[in-house]
Amino acid sequence: MRAVTFIDTSVLCELVGVPGKSQQGDALRDEYARRVGEGERFVLPITAVIETGNHIAQASGDRRGAAERLVAVLEAAVAGRPPFLVNQVAWDPVFLAELCNGDATGQSFVDLAGDGLLGAGDVAIPVERDRFVERSSYRRADVRVWTLDRALGAYA
Repeated sequence: MRAVTFIDTSVLCELVGVPGKSQQGDALRDEYARRVGEGERFVLPITAVIETGNHIAQASGDRRGAAERLVAVLEAAVAGRPPFLVNQVAWDPVFLAELCNGDATGQSFVDLAGDGLLGAGDVAIPVERDRFVERSSYRRADVRVWTLDRALGAYA
């Protein structure tokens, strides 16, 4: 079974070249191309899309170009073009309870945020990933989170 990877905001900003948030763009785009060539599939978590869009709107530089690149990625996902998979996200009581409980991190959101480790967006990504695994034929070992954030990476 092919690996499925949820793309964190830190990586999505690099892939679309958000001004001020992209220092490793070429290297990450090369890695992305390699992974696509190996058959890896990618999910754009709602958190990453929203946060990347916010970073674009707040950037100095070519915001329009970054917005166009983000929309091109989203349109590819909407069209179901590989390497993208679209995840159906239910913003429901179960999702919110798992977010409050910190999901697979082993710590509550209050502890994670209170200790300055992870914010709600970061915790939402593993929650979304784990709910994806529950609804699919993938095992958790086959579904990863690609992030440049050390704190999130520790829980991904």
